[in-house]
Amino acid sequence: MPKLYLTDTLVLTLRCQAGRRQCIYWDHPVGTDGRTRNGSVSGLGLKVTNLGRRTFIHDYRFNGERYRKILGTPANLSVASARLLIGERQQQLDAGTNPDASEAGPEVEFNDAQTLTVRSVIDRYWESYIYGLTEGYRDAFALYVADWRKRAPKTATRRGHNIKRSYVDFGTMFANRSLTSIKPLDIERYQKQFSSLYSHNDALKHVRAVFNWAIRMQLVDMRNPCDPIRLRKVIRRRRDYSTEQIRKIASYIFHPVIEAVPEIEGLTGFQKRNAALAKGAAQTANDQMLELCNLMGILFLTMARPSDLATAKFEHFDLEKLVWHKHNTKGIKLSRSMNEYAYRSVPIHPRVAQMVRAQRARWPESELLFPSHTDASQPRDNFRRGLVRFKALPDAPEYFQLYDLKRIAISLMLAGQGVSHEAISHYVDHKGNLETTMIYDLGLVDPLRPVTEKLGDLLGV
Repeated sequence: MPKLYLTDTLVLTLRCQAGRRQCIYWDHPVGTDGRTRNGSVSGLGLKVTNLGRRTFIHDYRFNGERYRKILGTPANLSVASARLLIGERQQQLDAGTNPDASEAGPEVEFNDAQTLTVRSVIDRYWESYIYGLTEGYRDAFALYVADWRKRAPKTATRRGHNIKRSYVDFGTMFANRSLTSIKPLDIERYQKQFSSLYSHNDALKHVRAVFNWAIRMQLVDMRNPCDPIRLRKVIRRRRDYSTEQIRKIASYIFHPVIEAVPEIEGLTGFQKRNAALAKGAAQTANDQMLELCNLMGILFLTMARPSDLATAKFEHFDLEKLVWHKHNTKGIKLSRSMNEYAYRSVPIHPRVAQMVRAQRARWPESELLFPSHTDASQPRDNFRRGLVRFKALPDAPEYFQLYDLKRIAISLMLAGQGVSHEAISHYVDHKGNLETTMIYDLGLVDPLRPVTEKLGDLLGV
């Protein structure tokens, strides 16, 4: 790093070296003209970023650990004041106390055994920022970064019992390490646990956010060790649907295929037992198919996400006015506005009201529209068996997913149905952002098609 005698005039002219993100100029008796001057202070530095930002820093050691403290900017601190401040801080260091201990707060104790550890910073980040975010984001953060912040299950159930994770969260792996001691090699070692591309990228984003917050709050003066680690590229397969496939899916949803239930009257012995077992299996399969079709029908006609219905309650639906008060909508939770309503209301089709009534008849004691079969107070976590039967129907696409119903419905509405694109965008919680809405198009509205048609006309083919 460059060493030179700092002056108030010089600090305003110093620039970051080309090709670097930041550069630190350390106070030194020898100036730019080669003359030696008195008054320089060891540990005083001026950090200059490639964006032109300048801050005075104090580099010191305490209990064998190296620290860098941001003192202020040249706008509110002169070079002479910075030198006096470092002199006062050095007296505290000589007395065996850390000058930053009072500013660290009760969460961090500076002594021989503990400094700014990874766990202490994660806890402060949680209390000051993560705690106010959505429940889903908190769960994901706890999964990858802070396992001790994981929610305790309300009741002892086996939901998710078979899910086994072989990786260790970041906070547990480096709990007692100093935050400044974490290097890119440590991040790389943590990331090597993940075989899934999605898990690798999600974990890296959460860990990077912790370091960015610590740097932003001036708890540490360091480069984010996650920066050299790159996100892995995810290649997704496009799930496109032809018009015939869309018709087939819609017919299966609104006219469910029901298995024939065998009769057991007049049978005896093993024949009656086998027929009774087959009857029970058919009734269970039919019940699963009918409930799945109710879910898919509501998703189709409201262009909603499956997560919007995960915690939807019967009281959210006004079946007389045909209105759905959506409480669990991604559009609200991603809003940057300071003022938000608790829910947003959208009109629904009469067929949706009919499906809601069918669910009420199925679950008269439950508040949730689609509760778990084992615990009616919890939302249903999957429709796996019903989807397997649905995909096994003739001409049903094997790659079909519930979220595709939203894409299909938006694509159909965009294809010249007399409804403005802005209205569609607001209905599906895109807040009028047409670019986001057009991403859902399956090619039914293809702006590139006139290009090739015009080329064919010009060539006379």
